[in-house]
Amino acid sequence: MRPKPLTLLPFLALLLLLTPGCGRAKRGQPSQKVKVTQGDLRQMVQATGNVEPLNKVSILPPVTGRIDKILVYEGATVKRGQILAYMSSSDRAALLDTAASQGADQVKYWQEAYKATPIVAPANGMIIARNVVEGQTVAADTDLYDLSDRLVVLAYVDETDLGKIHMGQVAECTVDAYPNQVFRCRVTLIGHQAQKVNNVISYQVNLEPERVPGDLRAGMTADINFIVQEKKDVLLLPNYAVRGAANATVTVQVLADPKKPPEIRSVDLG
Repeated sequence: MRPKPLTLLPFLALLLLLTPGCGRAKRGQPSQKVKVTQGDLRQMVQATGNVEPLNKVSILPPVTGRIDKILVYEGATVKRGQILAYMSSSDRAALLDTAASQGADQVKYWQEAYKATPIVAPANGMIIARNVVEGQTVAADTDLYDLSDRLVVLAYVDETDLGKIHMGQVAECTVDAYPNQVFRCRVTLIGHQAQKVNNVISYQVNLEPERVPGDLRAGMTADINFIVQEKKDVLLLPNYAVRGAANATVTVQVLADPKKPPEIRSVDLG
C-alpha cells in the first residue's frame, strides 16, 4: 500500500522516530511526538565584514605651510568647492611671525596684503577624518582630511558559499555596536580576486544599504545574512526530527487523530 501524502494541517502532530534516515518505526525503538507548525522559512548564507567608504579621498595641502583656521570637522557633509580650512604658506607664516613682533597693525597689514590659502573640498561627501589642528605645520604630502562619498558594507564570503550569491541579492546586516538595528542591503559587486586569510579562501562582496542608518561609522564590524531562499506560510519541522536528510522524501508516522493508530506517510523535505 502506497503511503498517503502529508496534508497541510496547521497543528498536525507527527509521531517521528528519532533515528538516522527517519524511516519506518521498528519494534522496541523509542519515538517522540513532534508538532508541525506553519510559518516562514529562510535559507541564508552568513558572513562577516566591515562598514567602509565606497570611495575615500585624501585631501592634501596645496602648499607647504601652517594651518591657520579650521572651519569643518568630522561628520560634516560638504559640497564640492566648499572651504574646509585656511592655511599660510611657509613664506606667509614667516612674514606674519615677523610682523607679530612689530605690533598688531603690521600683522593686520600683512594678513590683508598676503591672503591665506583655502583648503577646498574636491567633491561632495562626508568628512570622516580630520588629521590636523590649528597651528600645525604641514608638508605637501600631509593628509589633512579624509572625505567619503557614502558608506557601504564589505562582506567576505567563503568560496564554498559564493555560488549562492548574485547581483541585486538582498541581505540583512547588523553592526556590533547596534546589534538590534537590522538594515537591508543589496549586492552591488562580487569580487573576482580571492583573499586568503589563515588558509581560508574568501571573496569580497560589496553591499549598498537601502537606507543608511545614521549611527553607521566607517570601520564598524558587520554581520551579514544573505537571503538565498525565502518561503512564506509553509509546514515546519525541527531539524532534529529529520536529521540526516535534506531535499529528500522521508517516511514518517502521522498521528492525525489521537484516538486512531498513526498512519505511515511520505514527506518531501525542501
